[in-house]
Formats: sequence, C-alpha cells, structure tokens
Amino acid sequence: MSEASAGADAVATVMPRGGAPLDTGPPAAHPAISETTARALLDSQLPQFADQELGERFDGWDMAMFRLGGALGVRLPRVESAVDSLEREVRCTTELAHDWTFAYPHVIARGEPGEGYPWPWAVVTWVPGDTADAHPLGASAGQHVGRAIAQIHAPAPGDAWHNPEQSLPFAGRTAETMWALGRVEAGGGHEGRLLDAPAARAMWDAGLAAHEPAEQVWSHADLHGSNLLSDRGEFAGIIDWGKMAACDRAVDLAFLYTAMPQAGVLQAIEAYREATGVIDPGLEARVDAIALQKCLLWANLGRPLNVAMAWRGLAALGVTVAA
Repeated sequence: MSEASAGADAVATVMPRGGAPLDTGPPAAHPAISETTARALLDSQLPQFADQELGERFDGWDMAMFRLGGALGVRLPRVESAVDSLEREVRCTTELAHDWTFAYPHVIARGEPGEGYPWPWAVVTWVPGDTADAHPLGASAGQHVGRAIAQIHAPAPGDAWHNPEQSLPFAGRTAETMWALGRVEAGGGHEGRLLDAPAARAMWDAGLAAHEPAEQVWSHADLHGSNLLSDRGEFAGIIDWGKMAACDRAVDLAFLYTAMPQAGVLQAIEAYREATGVIDPGLEARVDAIALQKCLLWANLGRPLNVAMAWRGLAALGVTVAA
C-alpha cells in the first residue's frame, strides 16, 4: 500500500512543546468522507473518472485516500487544518518536482467542495509499494534514497513554508530531546534492548557542537518510514508531501534511521554529498542527533509501529545495549 494507515505521529503521548501538550490521537475525520461521497464528487465534478472503480480507503493523520482504478487515488483532507497541507502538496509536487526522477504522487486533477464535503480535494497517481515502517528498506536502497533527497533539496527562498517541528535552530530541539531521553531511560527497554543514555547524551552534545548549516533547503520534512515506500527492500518512492518546508538539510537524512540500517543511511549521505557537492562539515553530526531526537520522541508514543521504528533507529545509531 502507499498510504500509511495512521501516519507516524498517529498516537502521541503528552509532552512539552511551547508549553502545550501534543495531540493524544488522530483527529476524527469529517463525517461526510465516505465511498459514497467520493463517488458523487467524482461523478459531478470529474466525470472523466466515472468509469474508474473506487477501492480501499486509507486514513493518515491529515488525509483520507481511496484507491481509484488501478493507478490513481482520491485524496481528501480529513480535517480543516489539513486543507493547507493539501495545497502545499499540490504546489510543491507541481512547482518543485520538474527534475525529480523518483516515484511520487502526481496531481492529476483538483476538486472543489460539494456533496456535503466542505473542502478542496484531489486525484493523484497511486505509488505502489509497502511503507518502510513495516517493511524496512535494505542498505542497498541508501544510495537511491540519497540521490532522491538531493533532488528535493533545492535552495529555499526566504518566504518558504515553516514547519513548526522541523524548521528549527538546532539548539531549539534540546529541551524536548532531554525530556524524551529521560522518559526512555526511566521506562526501560524494548525487545531485549536498553537505551545507552550516556552515549545518547554524547551524541546530542556532538550535534550541538557541530557547524550550523549555511542555508535551509526545501525538504520533505516528514520523511520517516511511513512515507518512504519499499519494494522488497528496495526504494520505491516517497509519499505525503503536506509538511514540506524550508529546513536544515540534515532533517530529511536523519529520518532515514527509522526506515533502514545504518549502512544504508551512510550510503544515502555519501550519495547525497556526491549529487549536491555540498560542503557542510557538521552534516553527519546533525543527522545523527536529529535522528536521535525523533527516535526518542517516538519511543514514547503509544502506537506499536512507532515504537518499533524508534528502537530500530536507536539501535542503528548505536545508542542501545543488551538488557
């Protein structure tokens, strides 16, 4: 399948961020979203798809998606706050993707509110594959993913979108990271592994000491295993572009620890450096530290798939020990 059933942040625990708790679960979808509504929207607005059969429904945090025929999908914001995410997906995958050679959902047509559904929606190409949260990529996929990220990372203008979780100065991540580290350390391990807290703190300190990036680049900004697609361990594409924003180039590379072994991440970074020619002496240290932060946070979530991704990443980073 090519849409995560609930997204990587689908069940969150309460944690401090700007003084407010994070969401504790995915929001309820608009009640109008159904196969009947999707069919009516297509038939009334995009009759060229009238002969395409609607198939299985998939729900992420922001979007609901129905299969449409064998090669398309109908993508509908589940909640009002996701309408901007859809607009971002449409703009980024049409305006920035001219030179992308990897598989991603192409917007085929746009729809307007109707049939009791209140927001814009879209028809997109369906990208086949399994999500890498449940079907991790092999190390050999690293070079292909690295080149794909290099294509995404065009220089971002000053008015590029800001992602509140990822478009951050590095030091701005410290309080949340230390909170999550303390929780994981106190909470014990996972499947025979414990957190090596001193090693984790040393990794974070190395990230803090690393050179800051000279620029921000257009980034997927949510490139965890639920949005990377795998075909029997090989890289099959990238989905879910609604959080794209200007970020440190280390962000997208850091997410790879949730989807592949360390050898694959290292290959991805090597291929990325070759493709971009970037001179960034702090890149690897920031990649490791941002990956550490994401894994520590996800280890505190209530969704088993998130926890499995988290501990897979922590082991790949070398900050776990046998229980």
